[in-house]
Amino acid sequence: MSEETKVSNETVVDSGTENVTQEPAQNEYIAESKKYRKRAQEAESKLSELQKQLEQQENAKLKEKEEFKTLAEKFEAQVNELNPYKEKYEAILTDRKTTLLEQLPEEQREQFKNKDLDVLEFMVSQLNSKTPSEPNVRATVKGKPLSDDWHKMSSKDKEKNWKDIVKSFAKK
Repeated sequence: MSEETKVSNETVVDSGTENVTQEPAQNEYIAESKKYRKRAQEAESKLSELQKQLEQQENAKLKEKEEFKTLAEKFEAQVNELNPYKEKYEAILTDRKTTLLEQLPEEQREQFKNKDLDVLEFMVSQLNSKTPSEPNVRATVKGKPLSDDWHKMSSKDKEKNWKDIVKSFAKK
């Protein structure tokens, strides 16, 4: 596709962070600019749609006139234009699948090697979510274990941490 037939996908976004001290004339210019930008985007999209319709009509006329040679040449040119993208896509897909398969246990790799990419991603995410995490560390107060400095705590701290103090003595 040439640069002319590409449609701009940019959208007009009002950031809402306007300077309060802007002049009213500046605000009018900004609004007018946004209006023209929106019109230009709409015109580009309409032009793209019309070009697609024109191409479809041209293909239909060629079919009616039985000019299959012209049609075949046209489609062959399109295929040749898109082949590099297909090869890149397949290479990226293969690399991603290889990376995901390496994350699976060896005994399951053979089973999933012919699956789609979304299935592999799901399986890897499920296996990663089931991995055991580190057990919770024993509660501490002020960075030290309770058993070391419970007698230095204030009475309020002792009340708050009474369960932990009792547990530390029960383990002894």
